[in-house]
Amino acid sequence: MLEMPDGNIVLPRPPQNARKVAKGRRNHFTGQTNVGADEENGMDIESYTELQVLLALLARPGIVHVENQVEFSFTGPDGRLNSHFFDFRATKIDGSRTAIMVKAAYRFAHAKIRDELVYVASRVPNSFADKVEVVTEKNLLPSEIYNAEMMHHMRRPVPNADAAARRAIRNIRGHVLVRDLVEVIGYGGDGFQALVRLIRSHELKLTRQERISYETYITRSHYDA
Repeated sequence: MLEMPDGNIVLPRPPQNARKVAKGRRNHFTGQTNVGADEENGMDIESYTELQVLLALLARPGIVHVENQVEFSFTGPDGRLNSHFFDFRATKIDGSRTAIMVKAAYRFAHAKIRDELVYVASRVPNSFADKVEVVTEKNLLPSEIYNAEMMHHMRRPVPNADAAARRAIRNIRGHVLVRDLVEVIGYGGDGFQALVRLIRSHELKLTRQERISYETYITRSHYDA
């Protein structure tokens, strides 16, 4: 959602999926989320694992664009033209792209499904993606998912706290405890959330992979010359 200078609201664009995702099914997680700097693009989600993977991709440094339900046409073993819809395709800052298949671990454990995905991956040319990955819930680090979901929940700016947080990190050198920075910022819980947003925007980074908390050490991603 984009708020214009005159106060009007521009709603997100509808999902641009190549395949329509059926939402509202019983006993199955489906939904829609918005992505982009101003959440200007809608994106359909077909499972909770897909949502977790999407949030993790958006939180990772170096990834500049994520597409979902990307159609790939290929010739099957029987000589017929087939289509596979990759759940995501992530583009990194260097231009390289990764096509991602999200599968439940119990499904990927079936030889038939695994062989089908391996075959599809073998047909992918560099013009479509530089590599292909299969991601199940077992491949996701709990701390990464926890942090990605936290960043998503705390993504809304709080201008005064955000400005104070940027002032507080301006002269950081080395590793600093989140709790100490929150005290410097002076906005209590809003100050903590402001630091989470700076991690989300990659202005700050964790010194090690762990759940973000008041006891986490962080540092600036880049230092001024």
